[in-house]
Parts: sequence; structure tokens; C-alpha cells
Amino acid sequence: MHYTLKHLRYIEAAERHQSITAAAEGLAVSPSSIAAAIDHIEAQLGQPLFARVPSRGIAATSFGRKIIDEIRLLLAAQARFDGKIADLEQRIDGTARIACFTPLAPILLPTILCEVRERYPNLMIEVMEGNWEEVVRAVDTGDADFAFCYGLINELVYRFLPLFVGHPHAALPATHPLASGRFVTLEQLAPEPLVVLDLELSRRYLMDLFATRGLKPNVVYSARSTDMMRALIAAGMCYGIFNIRPMSKQTYARGDLVRLPLAGEHDAPRAGVLTRRDVKLTPVCEAIIATCEMQAMRGEFDRAFVRPYLPQDF
Repeated sequence: MHYTLKHLRYIEAAERHQSITAAAEGLAVSPSSIAAAIDHIEAQLGQPLFARVPSRGIAATSFGRKIIDEIRLLLAAQARFDGKIADLEQRIDGTARIACFTPLAPILLPTILCEVRERYPNLMIEVMEGNWEEVVRAVDTGDADFAFCYGLINELVYRFLPLFVGHPHAALPATHPLASGRFVTLEQLAPEPLVVLDLELSRRYLMDLFATRGLKPNVVYSARSTDMMRALIAAGMCYGIFNIRPMSKQTYARGDLVRLPLAGEHDAPRAGVLTRRDVKLTPVCEAIIATCEMQAMRGEFDRAFVRPYLPQDF
């Protein structure tokens, strides 16, 4: 089989962005270069890696997911080699100030910072949490060097490195009648008691999901944290809609919950790293962001989201 690392990087980016155009923008290459890399590898393998989904971009086939998992392992090995060489060339130390959107912080930061600390033991890291507006404001004022958040940004002012797409999914009590299915619809959920996160961006996004389908959800509870939301759901009191999930099994005081993808097409925000275009990052920040990018390539964040059902999955 004949391929280059460039082919593999283009294919990995296409799957991570779930869009040829978005992958091309992220890598600063033409969409035709991404498409040519996909065509080349598909021709070599004799099977499609991606399914083209109208109005949604592309999604990996079952075969494609297996191949892309192997691609990420190979790219990760190459990145580790490059990293070791870079470590020999310079000693990274200093302080990084990181802002993080509150729902993302307890899920992403432990994975990210553990590896950062292992790779660069001399770094000092300051973390602040907040709602979306507070996180972006911290980057604007210089109180934070960069931020982890969803990518609802002005692209003329900010750069955004996507780590994964947060497809919306439902969390239901394990005893709920709908919990035994493979997916659930907003039409099925609308009359059920719903808990919402008491953050403006999160509430607005959730209401828009239902409004797009002419539905009005039955909001019964409001919680200040996703931990409280999950506890209420596990106790059988309501359901919730999330874009991200804990990467390890959670234990609740009462009951348990089940996560199911939402059927149909829905707005899905990208989670990633936000920086200002007019600010030059320090080597410390660049090292942390590079670590995040390698983790995304290796699939470290795959357990943080629920994959959507494709049309052929129904």
C-alpha cells in the first residue's frame, strides 16, 4: 500500500471535522487536496472510508472507523517521536493561564493536563472556569492565554482548533421505557420532564433544538451543574440533553442513566481551543495546544461524545 503521512493527516482531519471543507480550513489546504487523499486511500483499500451525508458533510463508515483508528495510532507514534526530538531541542517551562467552559472542564481538563504534566513537568498551569461569555472575555482581556470552549466565534478575531464534534444526545433514567432503544427522537422526548443547565448559551441551544422542529419541551428542573443534572436523571426524575459525557463510568446516589443519540439532523457544536488571532502564544501555550491536538488525533476524546446514528444505521 502506497501512502504518505500527509494522506493520513488529511483523512484524520476529515473524520474529526466530519467535513472536507472544514478539514481543509483547519489544515490551510484546498478541499480538493483532502478529497484527493480520501480517494487515493479508498482506491488503495478498495472500500469507502466515508459516507457522504447530504447537508451534514461526511461520516466514517464502519470500515473507515477501524482504518482511522489505526491511522491515529500511527500519527500518534510519529507525533511522539517529533515531541521527543523537540524536547531535546528546548526545555519548556513557564506558566499557562487557561479558561474553560464549565461543562467541559471536569471532562476534558484531567485528560489534557495529566499528559501535559507528564510531558512538561516544569510548567505552571492556572485554570479558570466560567460560562461561554466569561471564557471568551478572559481571552479578550488577556486574563487567559487561551480557552477550551465551543466554537461559536468570530473567525476574523479568533482562531479555533476543533478537537471533536459534540453531537446532542439524550440522557434518560435507566428505567425509562425509551432507554431500551438504539436512539430517541425529540418528538418522543418533548412531553417528558426535562432538566436544563442554568447557563444562557446551553439553555438557548437546547430550546433551539426543539424550536427547529416546532416543539416545546416540558422544562421542569433547572440545575447549576451538569453533575446535578445527571444525578436528577439517574434518580428517575427527568431526562436531559447533552453534547458531552464523562469519559468514565459515573456512580450516583440513586439509580443510573442511559445515553442515546438523537435521531435526525441537529446543530452540533465543535469543542476545541480558542485563541485570538492578534496574540502570539508563548512556547508553553503552544506545547499544551499541540498536546491537545495529538490527543484528538489519537482518539483520546472519543469517549466524551456520543456518535450520531447515520441513515444506514436506522
